[in-house]
Amino acid sequence: MNLSNWMHPDREIWQAGLRTAAAGGLTLLIADFLALPQGYWAVISAVIIVQNRIGASLQAAASRVIGTLVGGLVGFAVAMVMPATPVGAFLGLALALGVLGMMAVRHVNLRVAPLTAAILLVSAPSHVAVTISATHRMIEILVGCAIGVLVSMTVAPGRSDSWMRTEAAEILSRLATLFGIDRSGTDEARDGRIGEADAAIDKAFRSFDTLTKEVAEERASHISRGVVDPERLRHGLRDLRTSSSFMFRMSRLPKPASVADALGGPLAEVTAAVRMALTGLGQSLIARAAPSGMDALDRSFAAFQDTAQNLMGGDSAMDASAVAYLNNLSFALEQVRHSIANVAGCVSDMADAAAGP
Repeated sequence: MNLSNWMHPDREIWQAGLRTAAAGGLTLLIADFLALPQGYWAVISAVIIVQNRIGASLQAAASRVIGTLVGGLVGFAVAMVMPATPVGAFLGLALALGVLGMMAVRHVNLRVAPLTAAILLVSAPSHVAVTISATHRMIEILVGCAIGVLVSMTVAPGRSDSWMRTEAAEILSRLATLFGIDRSGTDEARDGRIGEADAAIDKAFRSFDTLTKEVAEERASHISRGVVDPERLRHGLRDLRTSSSFMFRMSRLPKPASVADALGGPLAEVTAAVRMALTGLGQSLIARAAPSGMDALDRSFAAFQDTAQNLMGGDSAMDASAVAYLNNLSFALEQVRHSIANVAGCVSDMADAAAGP
C-alpha cells in the first residue's frame, strides 16, 4: 500500500469519496425524518447507486428498483399463499429464491430480486407483517435510489460522455501502436506484442461498449446535452478495427519479388500517416475539437495508389500473383482509409455538438 496515494488522492478518488459520503449522510437524515423503520436499507441503496458516472448511477438505480419491485412482489405473493408455519416458511423461501434465481440468470437487472424476497420472507412471520414489511422495504430502497441519483447528478458529477471519449481515444491509440509493428515474416516476440495489444484493444472495446450504454441512459434522461448518437462512434471504431485487421492479414503475406522494393517506401509512408491520423483523432476526441492533419494521410494514400498503378501499367507484364497482391493490398488500404474518414466525421460532429448551446 502506497501511503502517498492515500495522503494525496487524485481528483477522481476524492470526488468518489465525497459523493459516497454525501449520499450516505443525506439518506440517513431523510430516513430519520421519514421515520423509516429500517432506514439502513435506504442508506445501503444510496451507497450502491452512487457511481463515478451519472449514466452508471442511472443504470444501477434502474436495476435496483426493478429487482426490488419484482423481488417484493414475488415474496409477497408467496407469503400470501403459504401457511404461516415453519414448514410453510421454508417451502415459500425455497420457491421464491428458486424462481427469482432463475430469472436473475436471464435478466441482470433482477440480481437483487432474490435478496429482496429473502428479506421479506425471513423478517415477516405473518401475512399482515409481510404486507407492512414489503411496503417499508419498497419505500426505503426507492428513497435510497432517488437520493443516490440526485447526489450523482449534483455532487462533483461525472458524465459518461467524457469517459467514453477517453476510452475511444485509448482504442485509437492502441490501433496506432499496432500499425507501428512490422508484421512481415515470423517472430515469436513480435507476435507476443501483437497479441498483448489485441487483448488490450478488446478490453478497451468492452469498456467502451458499457460507456455507450451509459451515455444513452443520460441522453434518455435528458441529462446529456450531446446530440450525437454514441452508437455511431462505436460502429465507426468497430469498422476501423475490422478494416485494420484485414490490412494486417495482407501484410503477413509474402510480397512478390517484382513489387517488394517499389512498394516499401510508399507503404511505410501510408503506415506512418495512419498512425499519425489515429493518434490525432484520439487527441481531438478528448479536446472536443475538430480533427486536423488529414492531408498527410490523403497524400500518402495517393502516392501509394500512383505507385501501384505504375507497377501494373508498366512495360513488362506482371505475373498474376503480383497483380492479385497489389489489388488486394490496395483494397485493404482503401477500407482503412474509408474507416478513418468515418471516424473523423463522427469526431468532427461531436466537436460541433460540444460547441453548441
